Amino acid sequence: MSLHRSTAWPLTWVAVALIIYATLYPLSGWHWPDRQMFSWILPRLGHEVSSDLAANLLGYLPLGLVMCLAHLRSGQPPSTAAIWTLLSGSALSYALELIQFTVPSRVPSISDWLLNTVGMAWGALAAVTLDALGLVDVWHRLRERWFIPQAGFGLALIWMWPVGLLFPPPLPLGEGQLLPPLRIALVDWTSGTPWQRWFLPDDPLSLWTATPTLLVHPNWLPAREAITVALGLLAPMCVACALARPHVTRLLLLAGAVVAGVSTTTVSTAMNFGPEHALTWLTMPSVIGLLMGSLLGGLLLGRSRRTCAWIGVVVLLGLVGLIHQVPPDPYYEVSSESWEHGRFIRFHGLSRWFGLLWPYVALGWLMTRAVGHEGRHDGQATS
Repeated sequence: MSLHRSTAWPLTWVAVALIIYATLYPLSGWHWPDRQMFSWILPRLGHEVSSDLAANLLGYLPLGLVMCLAHLRSGQPPSTAAIWTLLSGSALSYALELIQFTVPSRVPSISDWLLNTVGMAWGALAAVTLDALGLVDVWHRLRERWFIPQAGFGLALIWMWPVGLLFPPPLPLGEGQLLPPLRIALVDWTSGTPWQRWFLPDDPLSLWTATPTLLVHPNWLPAREAITVALGLLAPMCVACALARPHVTRLLLLAGAVVAGVSTTTVSTAMNFGPEHALTWLTMPSVIGLLMGSLLGGLLLGRSRRTCAWIGVVVLLGLVGLIHQVPPDPYYEVSSESWEHGRFIRFHGLSRWFGLLWPYVALGWLMTRAVGHEGRHDGQATS
């Protein structure tokens, strides 16, 4: 069996989190269900919406695919992997349907559970088919040649990076501005309690206006934007170079980061603010930042994986520090919520949390690569 850690397991847990979030959204108004309303046998709705049917069927298909691949990657026979995948997905769907009795805005349905189970079956069938065709083995051999054995979580980070850009950050590619929304959330959660005064300043407006004074002079704003864009692009490049072996693989991943960052930001801007504004984010500082990030990324090609990990740690710390220099705009989120397609691609705000948390998760992974025993061993050579 290959010693490589599978990317499928991290992606499986991400898919599970997405399904839980989407099924129980808006995650508010919880109440204990009435005995007359609750039933272990799910009700059948008199009217079904075709879009909901398709969403329930297709929503579980990716989970079935990656979960079955994860079981196959763990060495289980195809039949066992498919059965475990189907049972796990069906049990998850049934549990979430029961939990929907406690959410006023959601309605449990036996049709949803059946369609979710069929979606899991389709995903498992697709995974078993790929395995039977030998495509899974091909990917495993290529991955052993291209990436280090501990690349599973890092590859999942690379896949998740563009998702955070679907919710437009304060500056292009500037993910990680966590403290302002976290503080505001703490103020809301502690409302009506003595603990609120710990988080609520004397002037509530300072929640939006209080920012560090570094680099806020108008003459520094273009430079701050360019540097933020450069660091935001360089961060996934460092993750890629910390897990890739040959220079050709690194080059492809660096080019893919540029394409993913530009295309995702353009699509996100178009969907959130209208197609006519798709390229408004490409200001002169942003273009300069993209060029800087691309050139600095090219310098990573000849560096050891441990060195790339240390550079990534510095880059992410700089990105987090710079993006917190940008004052949060209370009207920005409200305006982005008004665009219907924007609400769709942001998964009801979940993509925002991907963007807020991604730099910190990547920072933790890079730290393990930089200071761990495996990181010291990998730092001896790049291929």
